[in-house]
Amino acid sequence: MADVKRRTDYPILKLNEAQDVVAVSKSAAFTLELTGGDYKTVIIMSGTSGKTVTFKVGNGIQGVGDDLVVTLGSNPMAICLDSGYFKNVSGEAKDCVTITPNAATSFTIVELPQ
Repeated sequence: MADVKRRTDYPILKLNEAQDVVAVSKSAAFTLELTGGDYKTVIIMSGTSGKTVTFKVGNGIQGVGDDLVVTLGSNPMAICLDSGYFKNVSGEAKDCVTITPNAATSFTIVELPQ
């Protein structure tokens, strides 16, 4: 399986409590585990303007349609994914979404409070 960012690898915020966040650079496909408040997981991306990041459609009942391709701009971009559409519900990447940048991209992942 591709490199996995586990839920324990990124901050899970609590109200009124500041936490350090760490960006990771990826230039190949990786998986992001979405087992917590997955609909409240924010992914902040930055990289070379014009490069793309692809979020692969999951294998669940809602995972029909096209992958989401985001073109990076000159400023960081943030996205909160619909886990029902993007999360895998079975197989080796169960509970994960597959993310593929086409160039070195910095990702900061934060789970918002429930």
